[in-house]
Amino acid sequence: MNSRAFFIGLFILSISPMSFAASLLELPNSVEVTVFNGKAYERNDDIALEKGQNQIVFRYVVNYRDNGMQTLFNSNAVVLTFDADDAQYQLTLPTIRNKNAANKFNREPEVNLSSNQSDSVPHKIDVLRKSGIQIGRDYVEEMHTYNQTQQVAAVAAFAPALTAPTATTGVTSTTAPAVAVAPIATTSTAAVTSQPKVVTPKTIAEDQAEISEMLDYWYNKANQDTKAKFKAKINQ
Repeated sequence: MNSRAFFIGLFILSISPMSFAASLLELPNSVEVTVFNGKAYERNDDIALEKGQNQIVFRYVVNYRDNGMQTLFNSNAVVLTFDADDAQYQLTLPTIRNKNAANKFNREPEVNLSSNQSDSVPHKIDVLRKSGIQIGRDYVEEMHTYNQTQQVAAVAAFAPALTAPTATTGVTSTTAPAVAVAPIATTSTAAVTSQPKVVTPKTIAEDQAEISEMLDYWYNKANQDTKAKFKAKINQ
């Protein structure tokens, strides 16, 4: 009997929470994550975190009533950075009831990050801003650039590794200049001098017409849900 109790005890210990504890970030249905720790994230489920620093880029997408009309709010891209341990985390966003609240969130987003161990988990938050047309943004590439800066939510570990120069050591560094300089530079200079290339800049009207065609093309390719989001973004 004692032997059986001993083995039952070992079994309970083997399946205790400490043996499979993992960090998880629970997300509201209104959150659309685009980047997680420097990589594209296209799922809508909760996120299995890594121990230590974690970083997500997300949009807050929700409907609110404005003058009796349903309005779709699609926020700016928000960067959230925090340290995770073996705990369950939960992201809570403020309620958007009107245009003023929506604009306030876009300017200075405020969220609450809690866990099963604390009602308030320290975190850093920022807005991933980009001027000009917002359609077809490459958030992964933007975050690679962002994480190489000193911005408040930047994490250098999630920036792409810099490639070391290949001509810094050995014979290559001493022989490369002698092979490449004189004949190639002379020929290319002569070609440029004899046949100058004149580039005529576009007029503002031509440039805007091209942008308009691009917008029409992508709008017509979109489904109804994406079109609605596009219209809401324009109306902000």
